[in-house]
Amino acid sequence: MRVSGLDEKGDWRFGRSKAAYITRVDAIRQNVTTRIKSFVTDFFLDTDACIDWIDLLGRRGTEGEILRAVERTVLATDGVTTINNLQIEVKTSTRNATIMLSYGTIFEQLIEDEITI
Repeated sequence: MRVSGLDEKGDWRFGRSKAAYITRVDAIRQNVTTRIKSFVTDFFLDTDACIDWIDLLGRRGTEGEILRAVERTVLATDGVTTINNLQIEVKTSTRNATIMLSYGTIFEQLIEDEITI
């Protein structure tokens, strides 16, 4: 697996030829993060892909729905084999959610990540 790498702001890295690409576990991690942060209808080839963040974060008491949506999204990502841990912390004061997760990959490595939405 090889994908175009993103910089710290989430923009594509250009001008570095093959060095702009990432592979293996790094590619899986980036794909999981990108899919979790993407809103439903963002991907024009599959408008049902990703998560309906506007609806989920716009209502109270949706932590369970968010966890199920994140779980479906992560498990549907190429290269992910299992989810070992998945938690969410919603901060209503900042209107953010932090997702803490760990998941296994086809390369038999465990990835632990924290993603803020």
